[in-house]
Amino acid sequence: MPVKLPTSFLEKTWTHKKGMNHEIKGAILAAGLGKRMDPLTAHHLPKPLFPLGGKVPILEIWIRRFVGSGISDISMNLCVLKDTIKRYFKDGSKFATNINYVEEDIPTGTLGGACKQVLGNKSKKTLKDEEIPKADEFKGSIVVVPSGDIVTNFGTEFLEEMYDIHRKAGAAFSMVLTPVSWERRKDFGTVILDKPEERKGEISKSGAIIDFIEKNPDSPSNLNNASIYMIEKELLKILDEFRTEAKTDIDHPFYDFGKHVFPAMLNKLPHIKLPRDFVLWGIQYDGGWFDVGNKRDYLRVNESLLDGKIKVWLPYEKLPWGYLGSNVAVDFSKVTIIPPVVIGNNCIIEQGVTLGPYAIIGDDWIIEKNASIKHSVLWERYSYFDKEGNEMPADQRRLIDRHEVRRDVSIEECVIAGGIIQSDIREKTVDVLEDGNTKILSIDYVPAGSRA
Repeated sequence: MPVKLPTSFLEKTWTHKKGMNHEIKGAILAAGLGKRMDPLTAHHLPKPLFPLGGKVPILEIWIRRFVGSGISDISMNLCVLKDTIKRYFKDGSKFATNINYVEEDIPTGTLGGACKQVLGNKSKKTLKDEEIPKADEFKGSIVVVPSGDIVTNFGTEFLEEMYDIHRKAGAAFSMVLTPVSWERRKDFGTVILDKPEERKGEISKSGAIIDFIEKNPDSPSNLNNASIYMIEKELLKILDEFRTEAKTDIDHPFYDFGKHVFPAMLNKLPHIKLPRDFVLWGIQYDGGWFDVGNKRDYLRVNESLLDGKIKVWLPYEKLPWGYLGSNVAVDFSKVTIIPPVVIGNNCIIEQGVTLGPYAIIGDDWIIEKNASIKHSVLWERYSYFDKEGNEMPADQRRLIDRHEVRRDVSIEECVIAGGIIQSDIREKTVDVLEDGNTKILSIDYVPAGSRA
């Protein structure tokens, strides 16, 4: 690893202080198909690379968090547009860590993703032509497994507190729980705790899980599975023996934490009998947490970032009204800024433009006279991938993908990948195609078929 962290940095990390820096691994689940984000995930970026505040990929938050914890063994499983993630993070040297990848042509579920990252070439093969990871089995004992599309303030100090709770409880599998609104119980797996211990701070409760209810609007609990896990490697080795391919039309499928692993640990999956009881533990976290499940969620998490509710450092100049990139052509005396707003690098903002509230303008946009943008995210220019996976790099698309909002156009509640926006749009997703033309869909558009 070319970049060497100073000893003083490592000695301050909680894993070093507890003598656990080589015993804990970070394994990020980043292989979902992201169908609810289509067409953005089909043509431009996998969901874990979606930019926050116009610039910082969701995944980068977890990488920085692991490094800050002293966790140097980091991996991800990848599927959709996997080369974009590998190109951004490379071997992890930029972030002063080591990053390894498990590439999947067909997703193997949350259990498969965790097992293959941790057990490496000793993990079970569930598909005929499946390529087993070349990496060796992780030699440590504990794995932190977050979903790569979760945005949260659950930082290094909370990972340390989670570890302390996990160890004290003798848990084999601990999960972070976060309260959701009661009307959204249908969207999440919810949990019932047995006589939870009250705690001080944003980790407010801790207790044994006695029931897990998968996406039921009538669940008696609103404690949601926050998709941040701490798992003993010993348990994963046992679960891997039962693992199947990630299909529902087979006898006794076993590949998903929520659908299969939790019921099995609670002795509620008749066809799976684990060799002994393993403690399933819940840790309630009341701080900032967002599941970027759909495009409206993506807009809301960006708004929370600008409101300061989600802590993400942005590589722009911080100003009273928001953030400003470099090389921006704008006369602030002739535009209206309604905070908070982000204006990225190399933008041109013409007179009479109104930006905000909650307008995030990525790099290289031209916003013409009297245009208005609010509650929307406009991306910087990314590569384009066709149906066969052929890539047209971003730097080759400058003449095709103009990144322009024409004069007098109004934009509200939109996610825009690029192109030329020539008429008013509201509650839309805008894709920019291979030839530079735009495809405008409802922001709630979801393609038919599986969203695994």
